[in-house]
Amino acid sequence: MSISTIDRQLYTLAALYQSCNAISRIAWEGKYDNEEFSPLIKSILDVNSDDPLSIYEEPTLLKSGFEFLKKQVIDDIFTRSSETRRYISSIKNLVKRIDTSNIIDDQFRKNIDRLNEIKREKTIDDLVLEIGQLYIDTFSKVEPRIVISGDNQYLKVDLNAARIRTALMAAIRSVYLWKSCNGSDFKFFLFKKRYIKRIKEIIVTMQN
Repeated sequence: MSISTIDRQLYTLAALYQSCNAISRIAWEGKYDNEEFSPLIKSILDVNSDDPLSIYEEPTLLKSGFEFLKKQVIDDIFTRSSETRRYISSIKNLVKRIDTSNIIDDQFRKNIDRLNEIKREKTIDDLVLEIGQLYIDTFSKVEPRIVISGDNQYLKVDLNAARIRTALMAAIRSVYLWKSCNGSDFKFFLFKKRYIKRIKEIIVTMQN
């Protein structure tokens, strides 16, 4: 595989891990970072491209995702999160069920188009609330639903709930992009040394 192909696949994985990490931080600590969410929201709204390099633009926007990905696949086993593995497995299974449903229809695309038209007039929180409602109207109807673990004092906050749903939608988008770049769990296992080498190189470039 070329470096370009590996990079495209790693961008989608970094976005997936950034999304899942955001879900956990919001759910357990109520912590949220607009800078981390911006590329995730962009990926949801940019439906006309399948190129992760243009959608996510640059690795620094996925810095926390790359660092979290490194912890989960490279670092000591004690740094790894079983909750994250559960979320990723659930999201991949949800994507399979979405593919056999009629959820992504013309109305869904019209709603995305509408959000693109108004995004410059809206704050990130406004967009999060809109995307969160879109998730409720679509993907949350596909059973079984993804169960989010966390502290009720944070989960009960409407804006936090919308943020979690937005992160879930961004995670779904990243899985579709991963597949469009011919990514697969087997391929990652087969070429794991190449992926790990490139993850380390990308993280080093972000630190310089």
